[in-house]
Amino acid sequence: MKLVRIFANNDSLWSVSLRVIGENGLAENTDELDHLFDNWNNVEFLEDFFESNKHDLKKFYGDIKVEEAVEITLLEARRLEATLINLAKSKEKDVNLDAIFKPLDNQIYIEQELTKSKAKGNARKSWLRIYAIRIDKNCFVVTGGAIKLTHLMKDREHTNLELIKINRCRDFLKAEGLDNIDAFFEL
Repeated sequence: MKLVRIFANNDSLWSVSLRVIGENGLAENTDELDHLFDNWNNVEFLEDFFESNKHDLKKFYGDIKVEEAVEITLLEARRLEATLINLAKSKEKDVNLDAIFKPLDNQIYIEQELTKSKAKGNARKSWLRIYAIRIDKNCFVVTGGAIKLTHLMKDREHTNLELIKINRCRDFLKAEGLDNIDAFFEL
């Protein structure tokens, strides 16, 4: 597993490296965070997703059309990306990524190193999720993300896959002894 720094000269946000097949049919290097926002800004991807998940969408949001869900997602993705960038690049000591990343398990109240975390979109009832491992205060490794329309991640294949990815990343960091900030930056 390879980790990449998202912003040059900034150690607050990292992502798992990824190879995907581009529109030209060739393999391209990217990372989980870029891939996530590429999908969330792709109208065709969103239409296909919401069309395939109409039942969950209706249960989650009531009487909403696929086109409306796409528009909501496009707007929410832009806002979430801007918030993420601003917090990651902030020079203010008390303004950082901890403001949006919270423990994945709602029963965890004290964050520790390698806490599985999530960031949600800004809307009150946002379905956008970014999943990450918290290395330390204001330091996260993004493992993926999803449009979450069900209560539990294990309830749908695409969110269960994200649960698998976050667990794999956490296991990798533990196995490599990267379970604290000092060891992580020696990497």
